Amino acid sequence: MSRVMASPAGLAPRVRARSGGSPAEQGRRKIYWPFITPALLFYVGFFVLPALYGVWVSFVKWRGMGDPQVFVGFGNYRRMWRDDSFRMAFTNTITILIVCGIGVFACAFLISSVLRELKLGPVLRTIMFVPHLLSPIAVGIGLGLLLSPDGLLNATLRLAGLGSAAQLWLTPDWIFKMILIATIWGSTGYYVMLMASAIGRIPAYYYEQAALDGAGRFRAFLHVTLPLTWDLLSVTAVLWMISAIRIFEFVYGLVGTGANPPPQARTMTIEVFLTTTGGAPAQYDMGLGSAMAVVMVLMTLVLVVAVRRFMRREALEF
Repeated sequence: MSRVMASPAGLAPRVRARSGGSPAEQGRRKIYWPFITPALLFYVGFFVLPALYGVWVSFVKWRGMGDPQVFVGFGNYRRMWRDDSFRMAFTNTITILIVCGIGVFACAFLISSVLRELKLGPVLRTIMFVPHLLSPIAVGIGLGLLLSPDGLLNATLRLAGLGSAAQLWLTPDWIFKMILIATIWGSTGYYVMLMASAIGRIPAYYYEQAALDGAGRFRAFLHVTLPLTWDLLSVTAVLWMISAIRIFEFVYGLVGTGANPPPQARTMTIEVFLTTTGGAPAQYDMGLGSAMAVVMVLMTLVLVVAVRRFMRREALEF
């Protein structure tokens, strides 16, 4: 009988601890909302509500403050897909996402693997990272000056006796090719730093064992480097998609027209800017620009979810 009576009393402290928690846990619960509420209100007020309002604006015809909003339903979305300029901007953005993505990650893996074996590898990685530290629009303007008709590139070609190779690099025929090359150049250093950190964590004896098994550099990359850096690769792929879809300052600085960039050089973000408050003259078509922005957000969400699901796998511990 004593054992039966003692049992609830013995369990009581344990039940109370589970329901109420320790004094430290109770203290953390008391200060949780006072700490989180200011940041939550700031996020909702300056990010969530404007985003929801932008979705509403995409369904109206509106030129901005002081102009009445006229509900047009999906009219802005239909206008958007019939717009040749937007379709070209959409195609350019997807091309940058795929082509530059392949180029950036191929260069990042190759350079990271080579720098791993060099004594000056950390110094070279730092030098490659410098373009990412600078303002994107400043880097774009600098490259625009480099590629101008009287710029350093054409001057160097003429001094080398290759004047026939000099081009008007920023004309509609060449400008998008230059954007692709410049984007790969400007983005590679950042991903080299990320991939080098992951490759540097791989123990050297894995590569030694692969060499003893007769694997060359390419097979060692496929069977050692790639599987052991897969987790970071999936994260960097998401980062790249987000940055590629929202690319703006770098391309706008590179074009450097001071007015409306040619359609061949426009991305979706530039098209939104020109449709709303940018350009010469500005269109101030807030409804159409908001519809473009909503498509950008939806495209980003779909691609991020798809890539995360496609690249999901069990983490390898080493």
